[in-house]
Amino acid sequence: MPIQLQPALNTSGKNLWQKISTFALTFAVCLSSSLSWALDSDRQQPLEIAADQAELNEGEGFSIYSGNVIITQGTMKIEASQVKVTFNDQGINTMLATDGHHDGLAYMSQQSEPSATGKSELMEAWGERIDFQINTEYLTVLGRAKLIQQGNQFSGHQILFDMPKDSVKASGGQGKRVNMTFLPNPN
Repeated sequence: MPIQLQPALNTSGKNLWQKISTFALTFAVCLSSSLSWALDSDRQQPLEIAADQAELNEGEGFSIYSGNVIITQGTMKIEASQVKVTFNDQGINTMLATDGHHDGLAYMSQQSEPSATGKSELMEAWGERIDFQINTEYLTVLGRAKLIQQGNQFSGHQILFDMPKDSVKASGGQGKRVNMTFLPNPN
């Protein structure tokens, strides 16, 4: 006769573990999707920059744009008060956007590759600083940070978004909390 193990937790403890397990599973499902965030076609589009002022230093490998900066490349869009772009012979490495006209925050958006169902999602980010690492497709949002990805919302002091891995990490900073809102699974 097989031995049946009984959980050592009481009913309230069992409910707590069920809630934690459900949250963890929901969180993992929300973050694990087959969407790729950067459209491959975006990289083939020209990079367009509009600003009130521009400084280009090819010798040092950077340019600084200031005053109502709007950068677009395909579906990718960055709006900020100032953007510093670093580059080398292979192309652009980083874009660092600071401040902006979205309640004082810089803004970035980009359309995802369509999923198997043909649906494409819009990723949006706001922060005092948005650092976009082009080659690794890694996004760091700092200061009053907010990210909307697949309809799910994250806010806190710092948000790290690894686009190829579709992975989000957030921290509240200095004793503050992270806030997350997950949409229900439509299935």
